[in-house]
Amino acid sequence: MNIKNIIIKEINNSLKKNNIYKKYNYNIKNNDKYSDYQIYSFINISKKENINIYKIINIFIKKIKKYKIFKKINIIKPGIINIYIKKKELEKIINIKSKIKNLGIKNKKKNKVIIDYSSPNISKEMHIGHLRSTILGDCICKISRLLGNKVIKMNHIGDWGTNFGMIITLIKEKKININKCNIKKLENIYKKSQYIFSKNKNFAKKCRLNTLKLQNNNKYIINIWKKITNITILENQKIYKKLNIKLHKKNIFGESFYKNKLKYIVKDLVKKKIALKDNKTIIIKNKKKNFNIIIKKKDGAYLYSTIDLACIKYRYKKYKINKIIYLTDIRQKEYMKNIFIIAKKAKYIPKKIKLIHYYFGNILNKYKKPFKTKEGNNIKLKKIIKKTIKYIKKIMYKKYKNEYNKQKIYRISKKISIAAIKYMDLSKKRTKNYIFNIRKILSLKNNTGPYIQYSYIRIISLLKKNNTNITKCIKNNKFYIYNKLEFKISKEILNFEEIIKKSYKNGTTHEICKYLYNLCIYFSKIYELKNITNIKNIKYKKSKLKLISIMGKIIRISLNILGIPILKIM
Repeated sequence: MNIKNIIIKEINNSLKKNNIYKKYNYNIKNNDKYSDYQIYSFINISKKENINIYKIINIFIKKIKKYKIFKKINIIKPGIINIYIKKKELEKIINIKSKIKNLGIKNKKKNKVIIDYSSPNISKEMHIGHLRSTILGDCICKISRLLGNKVIKMNHIGDWGTNFGMIITLIKEKKININKCNIKKLENIYKKSQYIFSKNKNFAKKCRLNTLKLQNNNKYIINIWKKITNITILENQKIYKKLNIKLHKKNIFGESFYKNKLKYIVKDLVKKKIALKDNKTIIIKNKKKNFNIIIKKKDGAYLYSTIDLACIKYRYKKYKINKIIYLTDIRQKEYMKNIFIIAKKAKYIPKKIKLIHYYFGNILNKYKKPFKTKEGNNIKLKKIIKKTIKYIKKIMYKKYKNEYNKQKIYRISKKISIAAIKYMDLSKKRTKNYIFNIRKILSLKNNTGPYIQYSYIRIISLLKKNNTNITKCIKNNKFYIYNKLEFKISKEILNFEEIIKKSYKNGTTHEICKYLYNLCIYFSKIYELKNITNIKNIKYKKSKLKLISIMGKIIRISLNILGIPILKIM
């Protein structure tokens, strides 16, 4: 049961009864000081709609009283509503929900969703700039599946375009043996070719020519391109595996996948008078929305915009999806908005189908500046993972050197490190920048991945001491609310569904992390208040253990959503 959803539903019904159909943001607070829930919305609505506030409130109260869970409703002038919950009904709901898989969380309507994430560039090692798209995208996939949606993952890699013309030209001119190249050597070739391209006009001309040859399927050029692509993909897959990211080769639909569709997209957009010729360049101009987007250059080369439009058209036609979610950084915010406008105008996707762009802020260095590949200060993901494992391994070795062999210590250290890296990113507000600090993310205190892992271990350990586990305890025991803290925790348990759905709707994984951290704090309070193992009242003890088991179940579901490994020891 989602109490806030019930309240919102009945506010909507009370507004409809007064012929108000406009959508408002409802200010509903989960309040412990004055009541269980407080509603402020009616004051604002009555002013904007010029209607007597009690005409809406009286209908709302009449409707809300039908629900067994609500005990009492108070009205405070000028129109604030306090709602109180019945303890017995809350206990009943918690006992029922706890036994259902994933606490019964799912959407009424199941959608088919494409999630476009990670999207690294070819010929480069994955660096810290690829972290957010990869980790956020994978988490949103997991939330979407939890809600019952069919998810199609897509890794839209940058494997086409002028940068390949540069790399291939330098490989040809320097007679580099591509078969002896690794990802590090490829990245150096790319950096050198970029520099020469900006300084040497003759080299730049050759690069453009080789880009055109690539786009026109020149066999020699295509062969080099395939080898560059394969080297990079294999390297990326190693990083995904280390980060516990479920993104495989079958999920790769790079820019090259759409190469044969580009000329038809250009022709179609010109035919529909959405694009026009401007001195041999084909461009889309939108004076109303104030943007100009080139879809074909003078030399005949296509751009990212052409590929993105072909991509949307293909995805809808092939999969008949309800929604496409893109994860890219904030710099592409306006570009993506304009691509969506063009795709809908060209009727490549129906207007009712949602195109969503979850843009994210930058990861900053200690000087509060973004990491930049061109300036050579971008940290490689491989290096971050290695460094965090090394740091944790030292701590774990001191603790467990007499109990476990080096291999087991390494495996534990790896799982803690992955939790630290992923949680660091997922716990930050998506749209904001944040400073990368390796020491802070490895802390066993505060809102970090290792702290959440450690809380779960404590729950499992406590249940084991009492000869039970999460599944058994939830199935066999009954929960009763004995005090204010338990009442507060019970309300928090009911809020879990709302947090999951809100996180999916807004692409805000930090909401789950915040909720999870608060739940772990609640567990610590229960743990520290009383030695549960020594409680003599069996009914009371079983109730406490069931509450802890439910919290453990929620933590386990959340860790799985966040893609964080679950540990038995730490």
